[in-house]
Amino acid sequence: MKKTSKCLFLMQIMCLVLSFSCFADPKVIHVVVALCDNKYQQIAPVPKAIGNGQDPKNNLYWGAAYGFKTYFGKQKEWQVVQINKPDDGKILEEIVYKHRNKDVYLIAQAYDGKYIDDTIDDFIEYSAGKKQSSFTIDNKQITAGGKADLVVYIGHNALMEWSWRKFLPDSWRWETLPNDAQEQQKSRYAAVFACKSQKYFSKPLSGLGISPLILTMHLMAPEAYSVHAMIDAWLKGESKANIRLKVATAYSKYQKLNKPALNMFTTEYSQ
Repeated sequence: MKKTSKCLFLMQIMCLVLSFSCFADPKVIHVVVALCDNKYQQIAPVPKAIGNGQDPKNNLYWGAAYGFKTYFGKQKEWQVVQINKPDDGKILEEIVYKHRNKDVYLIAQAYDGKYIDDTIDDFIEYSAGKKQSSFTIDNKQITAGGKADLVVYIGHNALMEWSWRKFLPDSWRWETLPNDAQEQQKSRYAAVFACKSQKYFSKPLSGLGISPLILTMHLMAPEAYSVHAMIDAWLKGESKANIRLKVATAYSKYQKLNKPALNMFTTEYSQ
Protein backbone atom coordinates (compact mmCIF):
# COMPACT_ATOMS: atom_id res chain seq x y z
CA MET A 1 0.00 0.00 0.00
CA LYS A 2 2.79 2.40 0.94
CA LYS A 3 4.63 1.53 -2.27
CA THR A 4 1.55 2.32 -4.36
CA SER A 5 1.05 5.66 -2.60
CA LYS A 6 4.67 6.58 -3.23
CA CYS A 7 4.34 5.79 -6.93
CA LEU A 8 1.15 7.85 -7.20
CA PHE A 9 2.86 10.75 -5.45
CA LEU A 10 5.83 10.63 -7.86
CA MET A 11 3.48 10.51 -10.84
CA GLN A 12 1.65 13.59 -9.56
CA ILE A 13 4.94 15.46 -9.19
CA MET A 14 5.99 14.51 -12.73
CA CYS A 15 2.65 15.64 -14.14
CA LEU A 16 2.99 18.95 -12.29
CA VAL A 17 6.50 19.51 -13.68
CA LEU A 18 5.36 18.68 -17.21
CA SER A 19 2.37 21.01 -16.92
CA PHE A 20 4.64 23.90 -15.87
CA SER A 21 7.01 23.21 -18.80
CA CYS A 22 4.10 23.50 -21.21
CA PHE A 23 3.56 27.08 -20.09
CA ALA A 24 7.26 28.02 -20.02
CA ASP A 25 8.31 30.85 -22.28
CA PRO A 26 10.14 29.77 -25.44
CA LYS A 27 13.82 30.58 -25.81
CA VAL A 28 14.39 33.55 -28.09
CA ILE A 29 17.52 34.44 -30.06
CA HIS A 30 17.77 37.89 -31.66
CA VAL A 31 20.37 38.43 -34.38
CA VAL A 32 21.11 41.85 -35.86
CA VAL A 33 23.16 42.00 -39.06
CA ALA A 34 24.77 45.21 -40.33
CA LEU A 35 24.93 44.58 -44.08
CA CYS A 36 28.40 44.89 -45.55
CA ASP A 37 28.73 48.30 -47.20
CA ASN A 38 31.67 49.58 -49.25
CA LYS A 39 30.24 53.10 -49.39
CA TYR A 40 29.16 53.80 -45.83
CA GLN A 41 31.53 51.67 -43.73
CA GLN A 42 35.26 51.98 -43.18
CA ILE A 43 36.08 48.48 -44.43
CA ALA A 44 38.54 46.93 -46.84
CA PRO A 45 36.42 46.99 -50.02
CA VAL A 46 34.80 43.76 -51.15
CA PRO A 47 33.45 43.03 -54.66
CA LYS A 48 30.70 45.49 -55.58
CA ALA A 49 27.99 42.83 -55.92
CA ILE A 50 28.29 41.71 -52.29
CA GLY A 51 29.28 45.06 -50.78
CA ASN A 52 26.09 47.01 -51.44
CA GLY A 53 24.57 47.64 -48.01
CA GLN A 54 21.20 48.47 -49.55
CA ASP A 55 20.89 45.12 -51.34
CA PRO A 56 20.21 42.31 -48.83
CA LYS A 57 19.59 39.75 -51.59
CA ASN A 58 23.26 39.66 -52.61
CA ASN A 59 24.98 41.06 -49.53
CA LEU A 60 28.03 39.29 -48.10
CA TYR A 61 26.47 38.97 -44.64
CA TRP A 62 22.91 38.14 -45.68
CA GLY A 63 22.18 36.79 -49.15
CA ALA A 64 25.61 35.55 -50.28
CA ALA A 65 26.57 31.88 -49.94
CA TYR A 66 27.63 32.17 -46.28
CA GLY A 67 25.38 35.10 -45.42
CA PHE A 68 22.92 34.58 -42.58
CA LYS A 69 19.74 34.19 -44.63
CA THR A 70 21.22 31.84 -47.20
CA TYR A 71 23.14 29.67 -44.75
CA PHE A 72 20.35 29.30 -42.19
CA GLY A 73 17.88 28.66 -44.99
CA LYS A 74 19.78 25.43 -45.69
CA GLN A 75 19.82 24.20 -42.07
CA LYS A 76 17.13 21.55 -41.67
CA GLU A 77 16.49 22.25 -37.99
CA TRP A 78 15.36 25.84 -38.69
CA GLN A 79 12.03 26.62 -40.33
CA VAL A 80 11.12 30.06 -41.66
CA VAL A 81 7.75 31.04 -40.16
CA GLN A 82 7.61 34.73 -41.05
CA ILE A 83 9.34 37.23 -43.34
CA ASN A 84 8.73 40.93 -42.75
CA LYS A 85 9.82 44.28 -44.10
CA PRO A 86 9.63 46.79 -41.23
CA ASP A 87 8.44 50.31 -41.97
CA ASP A 88 11.33 52.20 -40.36
CA GLY A 89 13.55 51.93 -43.47
CA LYS A 90 16.62 50.88 -41.48
CA ILE A 91 15.81 47.17 -41.38
CA LEU A 92 15.51 45.93 -44.96
CA GLU A 93 14.41 42.40 -44.15
CA GLU A 94 13.38 40.53 -41.02
CA ILE A 95 13.03 36.75 -40.73
CA VAL A 96 11.51 34.75 -37.89
CA TYR A 97 12.69 31.15 -37.63
CA LYS A 98 11.33 28.33 -35.45
CA HIS A 99 13.47 25.39 -34.37
CA ARG A 100 11.85 22.17 -35.56
CA ASN A 101 12.73 20.15 -32.46
CA LYS A 102 12.86 22.73 -29.65
CA ASP A 103 10.67 25.55 -28.39
CA VAL A 104 13.10 28.16 -29.72
CA TYR A 105 12.52 31.16 -31.99
CA LEU A 106 15.19 33.13 -33.82
CA ILE A 107 14.63 36.65 -35.12
CA ALA A 108 17.19 37.83 -37.68
CA GLN A 109 17.22 41.40 -39.00
CA ALA A 110 19.19 42.76 -41.95
CA TYR A 111 20.01 46.44 -41.37
CA ASP A 112 20.82 48.77 -44.25
CA GLY A 113 24.63 49.09 -44.12
CA LYS A 114 24.27 52.87 -44.03
CA TYR A 115 22.75 52.52 -40.55
CA ILE A 116 25.46 50.44 -38.94
CA ASP A 117 25.58 52.84 -35.96
CA ASP A 118 21.87 52.23 -35.35
CA THR A 119 22.46 48.48 -35.61
CA ILE A 120 25.05 48.64 -32.83
CA ASP A 121 22.87 50.98 -30.76
CA ASP A 122 20.00 48.48 -30.98
CA PHE A 123 22.29 45.56 -30.13
CA ILE A 124 23.59 47.36 -27.03
CA GLU A 125 20.07 48.31 -25.96
CA TYR A 126 18.87 44.73 -26.41
CA SER A 127 21.86 43.57 -24.37
CA ALA A 128 20.79 46.02 -21.65
CA GLY A 129 17.35 44.43 -21.52
CA LYS A 130 15.77 47.47 -23.17
CA LYS A 131 13.69 48.02 -26.31
CA GLN A 132 11.61 44.86 -26.35
CA SER A 133 9.80 43.87 -29.53
CA SER A 134 6.96 41.39 -29.98
CA PHE A 135 5.98 39.01 -32.77
CA THR A 136 2.79 37.00 -33.12
CA ILE A 137 3.43 33.49 -34.46
CA ASP A 138 0.46 31.10 -34.73
CA ASN A 139 -1.43 33.10 -32.08
CA LYS A 140 1.62 32.90 -29.80
CA GLN A 141 3.35 36.04 -28.55
CA ILE A 142 7.15 35.98 -28.91
CA THR A 143 9.13 38.78 -27.23
CA ALA A 144 12.59 39.57 -28.60
CA GLY A 145 14.93 42.55 -28.33
CA GLY A 146 15.66 43.25 -24.67
CA LYS A 147 13.79 40.11 -23.65
CA ALA A 148 15.81 37.72 -25.84
CA ASP A 149 17.87 35.02 -24.13
CA LEU A 150 20.72 35.50 -26.62
CA VAL A 151 21.48 38.63 -28.65
CA VAL A 152 23.98 38.49 -31.51
CA TYR A 153 25.67 41.19 -33.60
CA ILE A 154 27.13 40.37 -37.02
CA GLY A 155 29.04 42.80 -39.21
CA HIS A 156 31.82 45.36 -39.31
CA ASN A 157 33.16 46.49 -35.93
CA ALA A 158 32.22 50.15 -36.17
CA LEU A 159 33.41 50.70 -32.59
CA MET A 160 36.90 50.77 -34.10
CA GLU A 161 35.96 54.18 -35.48
CA TRP A 162 33.90 55.52 -32.59
CA SER A 163 33.27 54.69 -28.99
CA TRP A 164 29.75 53.68 -28.15
CA ARG A 165 29.26 56.28 -25.34
CA LYS A 166 31.99 56.88 -22.83
CA PHE A 167 29.70 55.74 -20.06
CA LEU A 168 26.45 53.81 -19.80
CA PRO A 169 23.32 55.46 -18.43
CA ASP A 170 23.24 54.83 -14.69
CA SER A 171 19.86 53.14 -14.99
CA TRP A 172 21.43 50.53 -17.31
CA ARG A 173 24.42 49.66 -15.16
CA TRP A 174 24.24 46.18 -13.69
CA GLU A 175 25.23 47.24 -10.19
CA THR A 176 22.37 49.77 -10.02
CA LEU A 177 19.68 47.21 -10.91
CA PRO A 178 17.45 45.48 -8.35
CA ASN A 179 18.47 41.92 -7.44
CA ASP A 180 15.92 40.19 -9.65
CA ALA A 181 16.97 42.29 -12.66
CA GLN A 182 20.64 41.52 -11.95
CA GLU A 183 19.91 37.79 -11.97
CA GLN A 184 17.92 38.14 -15.18
CA GLN A 185 20.80 39.94 -16.88
CA LYS A 186 23.32 37.30 -15.77
CA SER A 187 21.14 34.59 -17.31
CA ARG A 188 21.18 36.27 -20.74
CA TYR A 189 23.97 36.03 -23.32
CA ALA A 190 25.56 38.29 -25.93
CA ALA A 191 27.82 37.41 -28.87
CA VAL A 192 29.62 39.66 -31.33
CA PHE A 193 30.90 38.34 -34.67
CA ALA A 194 33.03 41.26 -35.83
CA CYS A 195 36.76 41.95 -35.98
CA LYS A 196 38.43 42.23 -32.54
CA SER A 197 35.08 42.44 -30.78
CA GLN A 198 36.44 41.49 -27.35
CA LYS A 199 38.60 44.62 -27.26
CA TYR A 200 35.86 47.03 -28.31
CA PHE A 201 32.63 45.52 -26.96
CA SER A 202 33.78 44.26 -23.55
CA LYS A 203 33.38 47.58 -21.76
CA PRO A 204 29.76 48.34 -22.68
CA LEU A 205 28.55 44.73 -22.47
CA SER A 206 30.26 43.90 -19.17
CA GLY A 207 28.78 47.06 -17.67
CA LEU A 208 25.33 45.72 -18.48
CA GLY A 209 25.90 42.45 -16.64
CA ILE A 210 24.97 40.27 -19.62
CA SER A 211 27.09 37.11 -19.98
CA PRO A 212 29.50 36.81 -22.94
CA LEU A 213 29.08 33.76 -25.17
CA ILE A 214 31.43 34.39 -28.11
CA LEU A 215 33.68 37.37 -28.82
CA THR A 216 36.58 37.62 -31.27
CA MET A 217 40.21 38.59 -30.77
CA HIS A 218 41.50 39.17 -34.30
CA LEU A 219 40.39 40.28 -37.75
CA MET A 220 37.87 37.75 -39.03
CA ALA A 221 35.07 37.00 -41.48
CA PRO A 222 31.73 37.24 -39.62
CA GLU A 223 29.92 34.65 -41.70
CA ALA A 224 26.99 32.48 -40.65
CA TYR A 225 28.66 29.08 -40.22
CA SER A 226 30.37 30.24 -37.02
CA VAL A 227 27.14 31.72 -35.70
CA HIS A 228 25.27 28.50 -36.47
CA ALA A 229 27.88 26.42 -34.64
CA MET A 230 27.57 28.65 -31.57
CA ILE A 231 23.77 28.56 -31.48
CA ASP A 232 23.64 24.80 -32.02
CA ALA A 233 26.07 24.08 -29.16
CA TRP A 234 24.40 26.64 -26.87
CA LEU A 235 20.96 25.11 -27.39
CA LYS A 236 22.41 21.71 -26.49
CA GLY A 237 23.56 23.15 -23.17
CA GLU A 238 27.25 22.58 -23.88
CA SER A 239 29.99 24.21 -21.86
CA LYS A 240 31.56 27.48 -22.96
CA ALA A 241 34.78 25.60 -23.76
CA ASN A 242 32.90 23.27 -26.11
CA ILE A 243 31.00 26.13 -27.70
CA ARG A 244 34.26 27.95 -28.39
CA LEU A 245 35.80 24.78 -29.86
CA LYS A 246 32.84 24.18 -32.18
CA VAL A 247 32.81 27.79 -33.36
CA ALA A 248 36.57 27.66 -33.99
CA THR A 249 36.24 24.32 -35.80
CA ALA A 250 33.49 25.61 -38.08
CA TYR A 251 35.48 28.75 -38.84
CA SER A 252 38.58 26.74 -39.73
CA LYS A 253 36.60 24.36 -41.93
CA TYR A 254 35.14 27.11 -44.10
CA GLN A 255 38.27 29.26 -44.06
CA LYS A 256 40.34 26.17 -44.97
CA LEU A 257 42.67 26.40 -41.99
CA ASN A 258 44.71 23.44 -40.75
CA LYS A 259 43.36 23.41 -37.19
CA PRO A 260 40.57 24.96 -35.10
CA ALA A 261 41.10 28.72 -34.84
CA LEU A 262 40.90 28.77 -31.05
CA ASN A 263 43.05 31.90 -30.89
CA MET A 264 40.34 33.72 -32.86
CA PHE A 265 37.53 33.31 -30.34
CA THR A 266 36.95 33.80 -26.63
CA THR A 267 34.07 33.34 -24.23
CA GLU A 268 35.13 36.07 -21.78
CA TYR A 269 35.33 39.84 -21.63
CA SER A 270 38.71 41.54 -21.57
CA GLN A 271 39.89 42.76 -18.16
